[in-house]
Parts: sequence; C-alpha cells; structure tokens
Amino acid sequence: MNLSIRQLRIFVLLAETLSFQKAAGILHVSQPTLSKLLKEIEESLGIQLFERSTRVVRLSRDGQDLLQTAKSMTAMYEKGMCDISERLREKNNRIAIAALPTLAASLIPKLIRNLKKTNPDVRIHVYDPVANEVLDLLRLRKVDIAVTAIGHDRPSDLLYQELFSERFVLFHSSSITLEIKHWNVIELGRLPLISMPPGTSVRALTETAFQNESQTFTPIYSLRDLNTIARFVQNNCGIALLPESSFDHTSQLGISKTKLNGALSRSIGMFTPRDLPPKELVQLALSELLALGKDGMALG
Repeated sequence: MNLSIRQLRIFVLLAETLSFQKAAGILHVSQPTLSKLLKEIEESLGIQLFERSTRVVRLSRDGQDLLQTAKSMTAMYEKGMCDISERLREKNNRIAIAALPTLAASLIPKLIRNLKKTNPDVRIHVYDPVANEVLDLLRLRKVDIAVTAIGHDRPSDLLYQELFSERFVLFHSSSITLEIKHWNVIELGRLPLISMPPGTSVRALTETAFQNESQTFTPIYSLRDLNTIARFVQNNCGIALLPESSFDHTSQLGISKTKLNGALSRSIGMFTPRDLPPKELVQLALSELLALGKDGMALG
C-alpha cells in the first residue's frame, strides 16, 4: 500500500461531500475520472471505502474507520507545507497579500511603491480573489495578510484592523449628468446599473442594502474586472455602483463620480492570524497599510 497525499485528499473530499458531482467539480475532473481514481484508491487499500448506488453515496464501515486518520494526515501535510512556504517567504524577503479586486487595483499598488522605497528587494505576491476566498487564503496560510471588507460577523480566529471606511458612489460617463443626489434604492433601481458578480463583497453588500428596503437588486451587467467596467462606463453602456476606491484618477478615464448623501458604506481593513505574531516584513507592510488608510491615500 502506497497512497499519495492527493489520493488521501480525494478520499476526504468525497467523504465530506458525499457527492461525486460536487467532488469532481472541486477537483476539476470529470465524474468518470473521479470514479476511476477512487477505484485505484480502494484497490490499493484492498477495501471498499464507499457504498454507492444511483442515488446515494455513503461511507462504508471501513471508510468511517479510516476517515479521521486520513483527515489528520492531510491536515498535518497542509500545515507542514504552510510552514515551509512561510519560512521561504521570510528567508527570501517575500510577502503574500490577498485583497479584494477593487482594493488590489487601488490600494495595493501604493503599498508596493512604499515598501520598495525602504526595501527595494522585497517581492510581493498579490492575490485578488472574490470575497469568500480572501480569508480562506489567509487561514490556509498561503498569504500573510488579507485586505477585505468586513462582513456582518467578525471571525474569532483572526485579528482585524480597520484601514478606512468608504461609501458607494455612482461612476458614469463624463458625457452625462446624473440628477440623483441621495441614496434611494427605488431611484437607483431605475438606473442601468453595473455591479460585480455574486460572491464578491461589493455585490453582497449592495444586494443586502436593497433587500433591507424590500427591493431586488438587478444590475444590467455583472462584471468582475475593473478595467472592463471602466470601458463600459466610458462608452455609456451603464452606470457602475461601486465603492469609491474602485477607480483612481477618474477624470483621466472619461469617467465622472457622483456621490450620494446617506450612501451605503463598507469598512475596509486587514486580517492577520490571531495566534501567529507577524514577522518583521509583514509588520512593516501592516504599518504601511495603516498609514495609507489614515492618510486617505487609498482613495487616490
């Protein structure tokens, strides 16, 4: 018997989902391929791990007996790889940061510029996932800092420091003038709005704000890439309802900004692990981020 860590992960994932369809989607393989991989695992062990029919997938008794051990082994492997990755980042003067797409485009370039002034050799890896993935990267210790909007619940396993609070504004073509001056979801709903896709912090906050006033948020376009949104707005293909930090130097883009009284706002901050004191380079990055937030530089 010689199971690889990948085979153990497949077993654990399938045991947790009890769905070939879900597990195959997460692994980015077809269901027949997953069935073949599982068969190879079972043949290597000499036991049946799952009882499955056309409708039901469930762990066999042998599978139940092995699951906790497999979880422990994969968790230990992941922790070891995270430790190695962190040590290599520290040794090689590297830091990894995850930030929401809007922040990765506006805040992180300023951070990189400032860090390189005092530490020219620093290497900064940047991830710009959607909101529900930012903290996952931090918990997996693939990044040192997560910069994101705080949700309704503040995670107990992470430390949070607010950088700034920003309001949502309307970005539109400079060729038009908007009459709306106050946050009113009924009036906003009449506009050809552009937002970010479901799963992003921006979309979740906007939908909640509309739902709180018994309105449905239905943008005409849902776009993740800020450059794409800018092009749509420039060509008057819609009006973007986004946080104010989404675009820098809007006058140069042919984009105007309309602020709304009483507009929806969000708290932007940085998360770090509660039980892991930051290393020197990480602490320097945290200090620079706090300075950017304090000085209002995040909004350009």
